[in-house]
Amino acid sequence: RRLPRRGIEEFWQGGVRDPKLTSAQKQDFAKSGDPWPAVLLRQKSFEDMHKLWYVLLKEKNFLLAEQHEARQQRIRWKHHGRLKKVKLSMKRILTVLTRREIHQQVLRAQEMLVQQTRREELETQRFQLEESMKVLNHKIRRAEPRDSIATAAWKATLQKYEADHQQLLRELVPLRRDTMQLLSADWRYAQKYSDLPGAINWKRQWVRALEDRQWKPVRLPA
Repeated sequence: RRLPRRGIEEFWQGGVRDPKLTSAQKQDFAKSGDPWPAVLLRQKSFEDMHKLWYVLLKEKNFLLAEQHEARQQRIRWKHHGRLKKVKLSMKRILTVLTRREIHQQVLRAQEMLVQQTRREELETQRFQLEESMKVLNHKIRRAEPRDSIATAAWKATLQKYEADHQQLLRELVPLRRDTMQLLSADWRYAQKYSDLPGAINWKRQWVRALEDRQWKPVRLPA
């Protein structure tokens, strides 16, 4: 009965412990080039770097398996340079992706700043319209017993203000949704924006470097 292949054999295929290879083939496979430079990684898309990351991760696990077996057999392992190159390539991939994310966040912050400025302008216009509508409603209520030209003009102006107010509210809906996170209380100190484990009120006695009293080890007499 043939057992299903689960990929575990890839941890020794092509390596120094592969029984199907000769010594010359093992030496040829052990040769490696330089690690991936960041200049070339910046030219690749996210999908390409995602595939390259898993290729490097597979190579890293392959080398770590060889290193672990060499330690068990108590023999010298000669491929520390290959493992270092793989780790350096993975570190550079993370660096490139991190800088891309920072760049995207900067662009997003600029867009949010423009949206926030536009929102403040519309909110100011909305507030002024609401105040004018309150004044007109008050004038119309006071002049309700009698009808005059001024009352008709006030009602026409009020209808125009209400239409403008509805248009402003429609324009403010997407702006409020996009800039709502800027209005959250203490967003700079929230857990998702900080590496600190939750809300911490720093006190002098909680920080070892700020302690007034320095504890010194007690030496017992010989």
